[in-house]
Amino acid sequence: MRILIVSAQFPYPPRSGFAMRVSHLARRLAERHEVTLLSYATAEEAAAGEGQAGSVRIETVARDGTSMRGKRVAQALSLASPRPFSCRSVDSPTMQRAIDELCSREHFDVIQLETSLLCTFTFPRGSRLVLDEHNIEYEVLRRTADGERSATRRLFSRLEGARLRRFERRCWSRVDACMVTSDRELPLVRRHAGEIPVGVVPNGVDVEHFRPGTGDIAARTVVFNGILTYRPNVDAAEHLVDEIWPLILRRHPDARLTLVGRASEQDRRRLTRPGVDVTGEVPDIRPYLRRAAVVAVPVRIGGGTRLKVLEGLALGKAMVSTSLGCEGIDVRDGEHLLIGDGAESFASRVTELFDDPARGEELGRAGRRLIERTYSWDLVGRRMETVYAKMLLRTPPERPRAHSSLASDLSI
Repeated sequence: MRILIVSAQFPYPPRSGFAMRVSHLARRLAERHEVTLLSYATAEEAAAGEGQAGSVRIETVARDGTSMRGKRVAQALSLASPRPFSCRSVDSPTMQRAIDELCSREHFDVIQLETSLLCTFTFPRGSRLVLDEHNIEYEVLRRTADGERSATRRLFSRLEGARLRRFERRCWSRVDACMVTSDRELPLVRRHAGEIPVGVVPNGVDVEHFRPGTGDIAARTVVFNGILTYRPNVDAAEHLVDEIWPLILRRHPDARLTLVGRASEQDRRRLTRPGVDVTGEVPDIRPYLRRAAVVAVPVRIGGGTRLKVLEGLALGKAMVSTSLGCEGIDVRDGEHLLIGDGAESFASRVTELFDDPARGEELGRAGRRLIERTYSWDLVGRRMETVYAKMLLRTPPERPRAHSSLASDLSI
């Protein structure tokens, strides 16, 4: 088949969970099909991506730069519109022209959209549209609103979440197939998707790249990894540093915490404490995770499933997570990792593993077995092709697409 993948984020190098999913699944598809990736990207990103994409053909579109002040003004103005701001943020005439030109030059059997926000674009009549839902977007906004300290941000997140809820649910019935990342999301999407195929295509992990190490583990050390420009990770880091870490230090004053991931200089300074190091972006996360006594996932907002959990399990690490942090992954508390909700519970579970390293090793072995059995990218790729097969067996729906976007069909 000829497959076009449309993404608002350039997935090379894969520096985020979103990028990892797109790049790995594109590579698996390209082993059997002709795959083209169309994405926003800078010239530097596009040049770097050419060497990392393998047999995936890359087409890029420049995104107009927007200052933080410009973004805030656009968010404020969007409050008077029924159209979600999130859709505006990925929409552009340049991207639409690129879609039109590509589809006029060649026929694509499948067009895969990486997030429902891309349903604002027009696609040719007869296109088979597959929607890859990395998150339930309105769910992320609702949870963000619940966790926000700022009243202004809380109000915006609630209003934006309500608009996204209407938009996203209608998108599910306007595409030809939909993929979600966990069993938890499946009934929700099916309830609104009508008769289209909906399948679970979980996030995965490179089981060869993320192998357990053989080096020494530093006693009473904790690592949290995540991009600190992403709101759920910022909230998790703040919760860990401000509320959980002081409780751990009371029991183990010599404990050390390392936060690993891309961060602004301001955030690095703000999160640094005695006993807390903030590294910024590193070329390879594995050495930090392998040396840690405990990998922490104190995530309280967000959606989908977190690749940081899969990577920790693949490395055979002792892990402590919130219930939401490991949501959607087939783990059990006390078998693959420990779950702690609330600062006191989370801190207690970390110190349990400090005091009983053998238990952490047992959890790590079970976690690695789970990854090998369920979450390798090869297995995930097969599940994706199963969704494709179910879609292609159905008669194409008669739906006007030639000169109208899904957005206009959705009245946004």
